[in-house]
Amino acid sequence: MAGNSIALHPPKAYDLLAAQPVSSKGLSESAKSNIVVSAVADMDGSNHVLSRFGDPIWDFRPYFEQSNVADGQKCVPWPDDCAQSLVDDCKAVLYAWFKRGLPGSKPPVAMGVCQTAIASAIPMMRWLTALNIKRFAQVKPIHIANYVHHTKSRLTRNAHSVYDSLRILDFLWVFRNETSSPLAECPWGESSLWRVSGLSKQAGGQFGRNGTGKTPIIPPDVQAKVFNYCEEILAAAPGILNERDAGSLGLRNPALIRIRDAALYVLSITSGMRNEEAIGIEAGSWRSEVRDGVEFHWVATTEHKTGKGKVEFLIPELTVKVLDLMSRYATPLQERLALEISELECNPTHQDLTKRMLRLAKAKRDATKLFLCTSMSGQSESTGYHVDALSNGGSKVSFRRLAKAAGTDWQLAPHQCRRTYARNIVESRMGRASLVFLKWQFKHSSMSMTQLYASNPMQDASLFDEVLEEMTDFKVDLIESWLGDQALSGGAGRDIKKARAITLKSRTALLAETAAQVHIRATGHGWCLAQEKGCGGAGLYEATRCVGCKNGVIDESFTEIWKGIYEQQTELLTIEDAGPAVKQRAERDVQWARQVMVDLGVLPQTPDTSNLSGAQNE
Repeated sequence: MAGNSIALHPPKAYDLLAAQPVSSKGLSESAKSNIVVSAVADMDGSNHVLSRFGDPIWDFRPYFEQSNVADGQKCVPWPDDCAQSLVDDCKAVLYAWFKRGLPGSKPPVAMGVCQTAIASAIPMMRWLTALNIKRFAQVKPIHIANYVHHTKSRLTRNAHSVYDSLRILDFLWVFRNETSSPLAECPWGESSLWRVSGLSKQAGGQFGRNGTGKTPIIPPDVQAKVFNYCEEILAAAPGILNERDAGSLGLRNPALIRIRDAALYVLSITSGMRNEEAIGIEAGSWRSEVRDGVEFHWVATTEHKTGKGKVEFLIPELTVKVLDLMSRYATPLQERLALEISELECNPTHQDLTKRMLRLAKAKRDATKLFLCTSMSGQSESTGYHVDALSNGGSKVSFRRLAKAAGTDWQLAPHQCRRTYARNIVESRMGRASLVFLKWQFKHSSMSMTQLYASNPMQDASLFDEVLEEMTDFKVDLIESWLGDQALSGGAGRDIKKARAITLKSRTALLAETAAQVHIRATGHGWCLAQEKGCGGAGLYEATRCVGCKNGVIDESFTEIWKGIYEQQTELLTIEDAGPAVKQRAERDVQWARQVMVDLGVLPQTPDTSNLSGAQNE
């Protein structure tokens, strides 16, 4: 085959695929088994079938664009330990979905078919096989109920995973005319998968407050340990790369792998990228620019989840330095890829043509990536191993390794970084934290989210949506804690304590509605709920104004701050030459600070503070 006859992505055999039937129903067994499910064409126009309907494995490798998906996740290994009737009917409904889509929807991408087969169809078939059920017509409502219970008990508090695991039952009903042994009745009765899985409660509550699982946020202490550990690794990286370049370290040396892992974490936690977007970054895809005297740093990648294509993420200067370091780290691995590409294009190998074509396309896709790894699962003739883009599974292993090395037992995972990034923004904006990289990221506190988004229309808008969603979650959590039994002070805080006695029909609905309507701002010593009129910001500088203010809430998270205010004002009273005005002000502030400490349960109630709680200071 000519050296230039393979494209970067092997083209799908469109003519061959278009000629295939959109349904397997009514075909002879031979005709059904020979339906082409996946195929590619070389640049000479020759078609190469990868998998047919009757094959034990459906190979969708050419249809995946994501850089972080391992080849093993791009195929469906149909089970040989289940009744053939079950397997054939699952194949039939997934093939119909792949070709036609659900009613009113576009056909899915190959990843959707693979994930549904692996996460839903195969586990369900094996569960039915254990019950000696060989055809879907034998499935009764009691079986469905038991399988739903089995799935929910296995996937506690995660409605999305429950939905994904049960989805094959939905397809078996929607496409029941495609099956040879259809379900006798709708698996959900008068309900729906949306409701049975628990997603309807999550969507109805809007903010996931009903026991459904969400991606965990990395705790601040874990963030600190891992980030500090990564900084140490990256600080020592130039010396280690010098050793490698001098020939003292091999490309698979653990010290080099630690550099890659640390760089991936820093990039993920400071940009809000998903793992597929971080792994998709290519050499030279970052840039800096100055606008109105402010320097911005951007990195470009490809977004696949919602099909946006090329997007850019704002990154701080420290992440630019990390990417520069990774460019140097990746150079010899990229050279190995270039060598393998040359071998595959120019030299005959023992590989068959289709296998060689797929490997060549994969090598070309990864040729300029930064986050690369070595794999012994396939060997290049000259190097003895393949170089590939790091997979999602490899990234998970890397993050667990990082967390352990940093001295924490947190189950760190790549997908946690995006939500943690959004939460960090919210915590910083709400006064709960002050993170230096966020100050760099958002170009100081003067820039709003709207201004930032408008500065570059190529940004991933969904990241901003997640920040806003996280802001709502933060407010819901905060208000929910106020309606609980924690101690509160401040004028509004005392009113909230009185409201706790009111019986509510739907606490969740109240929280969702209240969070959407109430403005909550941090003052550094409490929370301000003022909507229009208030103190005009004076409470930011005179903390004790907030104690009696009808818009002020002081909860237990500010206990230590008010202890400090109390001690500070008490110390002022001991200064003999401070003057009568200072002494009078200090006496007043000591009483206000003491009132807060009484309300928060730090000090006992005394007569001299009993009248302060009724005062209001607008």
